[in-house]
Amino acid sequence: MDNMKYIAFFYLLFLAGCSSIAPEHFSLKTNSSTDDLALGDTLYFDLSNPKEHQVQSINFSFNGENTANDFVIINKLGNQRLVVNFTSNNQPITLNQSFTVFANTPPDVYSYKLINTYPHDKNAYTQGLEFYKGELYESTGQYGLSSLRKTDYKTGAILKKLPLNASYFGEGLTFVNDLAVQLTWKENIGFVYDPDDFTLLRSFPYLSSKEGWGLCSDQKIVYKTDGTEKLWKLDPVTFEEQEYVDIVTHNKIISKVNELEFVDGRIYANTYQFNKEVVLIIEPNSGQVVGVVDFSGLKEKVTKHNQLDVFNGIAYHPERRTFFVTGKYWDKLFEVQILKKVKANE
Repeated sequence: MDNMKYIAFFYLLFLAGCSSIAPEHFSLKTNSSTDDLALGDTLYFDLSNPKEHQVQSINFSFNGENTANDFVIINKLGNQRLVVNFTSNNQPITLNQSFTVFANTPPDVYSYKLINTYPHDKNAYTQGLEFYKGELYESTGQYGLSSLRKTDYKTGAILKKLPLNASYFGEGLTFVNDLAVQLTWKENIGFVYDPDDFTLLRSFPYLSSKEGWGLCSDQKIVYKTDGTEKLWKLDPVTFEEQEYVDIVTHNKIISKVNELEFVDGRIYANTYQFNKEVVLIIEPNSGQVVGVVDFSGLKEKVTKHNQLDVFNGIAYHPERRTFFVTGKYWDKLFEVQILKKVKANE
């Protein structure tokens, strides 16, 4: 009986020894001395196993794609993740390491020339602003006050207005294939309208993106922001999220990108995070911020009142080749030209 106790005791010790392998016994080894990388860098990696545990079924993946090599060439900006899955002593273990890839150059800086000033509804919490067939359309926010509207930009008169149900908070607006497309904020739903009579044709869900913020289109791709650093690319017919890139500068990940406008291959974007009047110019394929437009001085021209809020709303008039900008609860709409001021490398 005593022998059986000794056997059971040593068997328990053996089991304890077998289960003592912990993820902390392993680490990911890379050639990167920091968590930051640059485009074109080669990232080499391996599994560090100083205690020489037996390891089986090793699988590396980078940004969700499996790789049979021990290296990857960095070809994408933004947040990146290296993951290794393996088994040791029949125990599955996962390790990961995050990296940030910034742009190689800082954005150029732009200024503006004020062309005209027009009236704007100071009760409009401007979310989306867009010209379509020469007419200015606007999406406004706030629960119980959200709307889709068409306005006379020269007089500020509201020509047509469709209030949203009070359960929806209106957000970005664009036009695709002669249809008006409007986002909502946290309701995970977008609306598609006939732009002539504002008839609601259908709705679509957000299945991957977090929320609805900004929206624009080049007629082949619809671009959407969701409050994070992600710039989503949507199918122009179904509006299903297909992929995304991260919005980055040479030293920062940019989130809270708001109203969007697509002009000549670039996205012009308001941001909700800066306490100043700026517009980012984004290269849509990479997510790189290639320019920043300083709109300082415009807010000082707006009538002050208790509800006055941030700079938001940018629309391009292709015939006039000018931009129209405003803000939330601003009583003025400004027509401007964007001017190059300083090159980033000068």
